[in-house]
Amino acid sequence: MAKTIVQTVDFEARPEVLFALYANSKKHAAAIGASARISGKAGGPCEAWDGYMTGTTLGVVKNRVFVQSWRAADWGSEVADSLLTLFFEKRGNGGRVTMVHANVPESQYAGIKAGWTEYYWKPWKKCLSVGSSRKGKQRKN
Repeated sequence: MAKTIVQTVDFEARPEVLFALYANSKKHAAAIGASARISGKAGGPCEAWDGYMTGTTLGVVKNRVFVQSWRAADWGSEVADSLLTLFFEKRGNGGRVTMVHANVPESQYAGIKAGWTEYYWKPWKKCLSVGSSRKGKQRKN
């Protein structure tokens, strides 16, 4: 039976910065430390983690919502794609990402749920803190 993962994470970055971190292939790859190719247009292909994750962009509302089909390379052909929806919103001086990952195979649920934190949210926070410290150094010069 398929399951749904819902996670909400606050960042010290505006929603448009967070959106670009996911939707821009170069920024996505830099943030996660692995290859990524993300199409920002409906019907375009998506791939991350050296091809481990593949999918198709289903819909985009710039800086607000990103929707894609999503599957892992180790899912059997009998397993349907999951549906990933990311919502980006302003939160105080920063932003918030709410991730809804539906139709996740039960056998993959625990690993994928933990994986979002380990392989996305933690690296994003690290990437964003490095970026802000670079900006701070530039201002001092």
